[in-house]
Amino acid sequence: MHFSVIKEDILKYLQYANSFTNPKGLNDILQNIYMEAENNTVNIKATNYQMGFSCNFEVHNIEREGRITVSCRKLLDIIKELPDGALIDFQYDDTRLNVICSKSKFKLSTIPSENFPSMGEIIPEYYLKINSSDLITLLKRTVFCILNDSQKLEYTGAQFIVNRDVLEISATGMQRVAIASVKFNTEYSNDFTVNIPKKTVSEIIRVFENKGLIEIETDRRQISFKADNITVYSKLIEKFVKNIDRLFIDERYPVKAKIDRKSFIEASKRVSAITSEETPGIILEFDKSALKMSSLETIYGEGSEIIDIIDFNTENFEIILNARHVNEILNTIETEDFTLEMSDKRSPVLITPSDNNYRYLVVPISIDKI
Repeated sequence: MHFSVIKEDILKYLQYANSFTNPKGLNDILQNIYMEAENNTVNIKATNYQMGFSCNFEVHNIEREGRITVSCRKLLDIIKELPDGALIDFQYDDTRLNVICSKSKFKLSTIPSENFPSMGEIIPEYYLKINSSDLITLLKRTVFCILNDSQKLEYTGAQFIVNRDVLEISATGMQRVAIASVKFNTEYSNDFTVNIPKKTVSEIIRVFENKGLIEIETDRRQISFKADNITVYSKLIEKFVKNIDRLFIDERYPVKAKIDRKSFIEASKRVSAITSEETPGIILEFDKSALKMSSLETIYGEGSEIIDIIDFNTENFEIILNARHVNEILNTIETEDFTLEMSDKRSPVLITPSDNNYRYLVVPISIDKI
């Protein structure tokens, strides 16, 4: 194998691929990427068995075709340090990969390409096409709610539900629930539900930003996302949380407060500065015209602030929420104001922006104020 490529033409693909390797694994081949040069095109693959990455791109010149596997981390470290715009020569001498750029030369150990694991072929039962901006927006509005507890497997992913002309993505971390949806111009005849691991979701957000149309195929055991010259594969979580949307029934939330988003975030950050890990809550006390925000008293003291509210439909109401959980939600909301919908101080709180195509539930802190 022998080809040449400009630094920037390969660097971004190595950066993507590196996240799909398993550098701490006992199997050396999972630390490597598969690299093949053929027909003026280089193909790069990476996998950690749970998910995989594949891309292809044209290069200036392939003098000799071939394929090898090489450490992605070390190759990436080398390429990053070479001058911008540099022409890099890759030569495989049957034992090592020679990386040559001007007066710099590196020899990297390789493993035969035959040892590289194959990425599972999907025989698609379900198919979906979506604009990358729509998909990334939905994922960003939900990913932070995904739980990191492997003991509760069904909560460790983003749940995709396709129902005719609507894609709904939901996630829950026990204390919070997020649900966001987008409507298509066409209907898909086969409805389906799959649960995608959080790590895969994070990589989709990173890899497919501004990539145009994304084609999604799944057979309920694994899933693939493809746009332009890049494909991401992933195994699916077999379990998923059922009937999440039933939690979002409007009639359960008779108390409604409309609040300026920026004012709430800034005030809660100031008030929660005095809270601690043991007492992370802030007390929200509503009346007709104002919201008083107070910290739970800690060994450091306490703080409070009053902000105006746009609208409130009852006399007085009080509830305790985790400020960090709420602010993470509000940071995903793009409208100037939002609505808190509540029933009592121990029941979940519904948070909705002005454009009602995504919603959140937050479980309050169930303690009595001292």
